[in-house]
Amino acid sequence: MKIWYGLSRQALLGFRQTVERITALPSVRRVCEIGGGANPFLLPEFVQKHNLEYTVADISGDELAKAPAIYRKVQADIAAPGLDIGGGFDLVFSQWCAEHVSSGQVMHENIWRMLAPGGRAVHIFPTLFSPPFVLNRLIPEQLSAWILRRLQPFRAAEGNHAKFPAYYHWCRGPMRSQLRRLTGLGYAIEEYAGFFGHSGSVAYDTGYLNRLPPLCKLHEALSRQLVKHPVAALTSIAYVVLVRPATTLRETSPALPADPAHAAAL
Repeated sequence: MKIWYGLSRQALLGFRQTVERITALPSVRRVCEIGGGANPFLLPEFVQKHNLEYTVADISGDELAKAPAIYRKVQADIAAPGLDIGGGFDLVFSQWCAEHVSSGQVMHENIWRMLAPGGRAVHIFPTLFSPPFVLNRLIPEQLSAWILRRLQPFRAAEGNHAKFPAYYHWCRGPMRSQLRRLTGLGYAIEEYAGFFGHSGSVAYDTGYLNRLPPLCKLHEALSRQLVKHPVAALTSIAYVVLVRPATTLRETSPALPADPAHAAAL
């Protein structure tokens, strides 16, 4: 297991490189993106180049309808116990989805069943207990939506980057308790990367403190120190690479009856 830390501006690039490296492997053909909605992560050109069978699963049929027709689309709730949208996937991954799932445990159990033996799951997500996300978790959804519109006006509900309620369930950095949760479900952890920072040159996106230069500089300095002396509970973003072992004592995940209401092909 590889555990490492960096600044949040490194997170999305590292995640993209990891997903593209795995999907480019000759043994990888069947790929499923969870929560891809209107904006699937891998572009049509990449999918065609690597001859991928690419499924996009999302809880929102409206969001899926906005995505290009090249993708196989499945409307499904990844947090529905016993969800069955097919198995044998070589890779299942999600980008900024896990925080919106009401039960991280059920999500990871469902994905375990979706994977072929030896298949991988890769997820990137914001983490608790980073203060902005703790605040977002605690304040009413209407207020958090208003704040987000002020900070990121392009996140309109009718557009391709709408805001959705966040739960942050099982969204943590590489804390020991988090590692035990995932290995307890039968996964092997190949890589777990944690990232620090929200603002200034350490951040990958809109900074929360960029309009307050003194606080921004203090935040940057603290973020850089945390990379040198990491505290897993204080990461702001993480991504994890999980493997369903080719052979394991848990040959089958506990099978629950599938609920057809939770999965429908579009």
